Amino acid sequence: MTNTATPKQHMITDSRENKCTRQQPEQSDMSESEDEGQGSNKKQATKVNAAPPTTTQPVAQPAPPANPWHFLQTGAPNGTNTVNGVITLHNGLKITAPPTGGFPSPQLGQSVWRNVAPALRERWPQKAGPKPWVRTFRAKYEDNMQMTNIKMRNLIALTIGETAAAPLLLSTPSAEGDLYERLPPPYHFLISSISQPAVTRLTGLGICSSPEITCFFIPYNQPLPNYICTLERFTLPDCAESNAEIASLVKQTIHMHPNISLFIHDHIPTPNAEAAIKVMNSIRIASLTIAVSRTISHTVWNVYADSLPNMSLKDYFEWTNLIRNLQFASEDYGTGLVQSEEKQFLCTGCKSYDHPTGLCPFPKVLGWFGPVSATEDTANASLDNRTNNNQSRGNSSRGGRGTVGRGRGCGRRGRGQY
Repeated sequence: MTNTATPKQHMITDSRENKCTRQQPEQSDMSESEDEGQGSNKKQATKVNAAPPTTTQPVAQPAPPANPWHFLQTGAPNGTNTVNGVITLHNGLKITAPPTGGFPSPQLGQSVWRNVAPALRERWPQKAGPKPWVRTFRAKYEDNMQMTNIKMRNLIALTIGETAAAPLLLSTPSAEGDLYERLPPPYHFLISSISQPAVTRLTGLGICSSPEITCFFIPYNQPLPNYICTLERFTLPDCAESNAEIASLVKQTIHMHPNISLFIHDHIPTPNAEAAIKVMNSIRIASLTIAVSRTISHTVWNVYADSLPNMSLKDYFEWTNLIRNLQFASEDYGTGLVQSEEKQFLCTGCKSYDHPTGLCPFPKVLGWFGPVSATEDTANASLDNRTNNNQSRGNSSRGGRGTVGRGRGCGRRGRGQY
């Protein structure tokens, strides 16, 4: 998981009033006493020729980046209202403060539209105005989500302000079919009828954890995840040097398959020969140690791309599938393979695909109000089908717990269902 997943500034040029004017010579700025000693003609000439005093206007500076947490850090006595990782808003709402560096960005591996009823697929995009998505921590589809809707609505209203939230519309998802999975989708609610500043504030926060409910906010156009896949079987230790060596091996292997770079070139709005190069150069590795028994643990390596191509989510999943089909053979440390479908991580809490539930970082944040890491086994969901396949799935085999020192480190299988 990366810090994480999503602001532009415009260059400010000098306006006419901000440009400095040329200074007049000092002798033309005569004092009042000197004027009195001159003749009337001299005095009249001075009044005609003397320029008004000139002051240098300060050059306009670019506005600092918007801080979405500024709203949450105001109105407190003595300039602070954060205690033990908890921020108290001026309206009394308590929420988890962001850790140093901000909250991690959940690495979603499936579309927010998965298993949404066709009627909503048609109507929701037609809602006017800006609109983001919201889901709860450990979200799942339920036939009756009335209480969840009420708690979400209250949290959103308190977070963006009652006035801004007055016309708030929170649309509840309906399922196209029954999915035989643990915590199945759809579980993303659609927020609409609010202002763009309110949407920007929610998506800027990313997560809001309160005593009543914990919510994740994401833009309507779902951001691409940085996570690509997880590699295993290398005989390397869990350290930064190993991560750097595997990153180099991954890049070399991808360069040996031109179709992977060509896919980016063919699926971005404007063909750009350097776009694929930037993506490949941004690939990095993060290691993760998973306990498979009380005495045995395995290290796996998550592959990320920090510079993402400008393509649709569906195309991005198809591109990562090309990489997931590769083998990464090293000279001295074995051949790395992408985790099998049965071992694919899926955190039931934050819905990330780069770690199992037991290693979710959110419950470890100071001041966390949401549920703690669960140790229940998670069922499988075939996610290698990257198309809109919304038929019910009944392949439900058990994975492991994914906790350090306990369990087998497996979540739901597969990745990247669109």
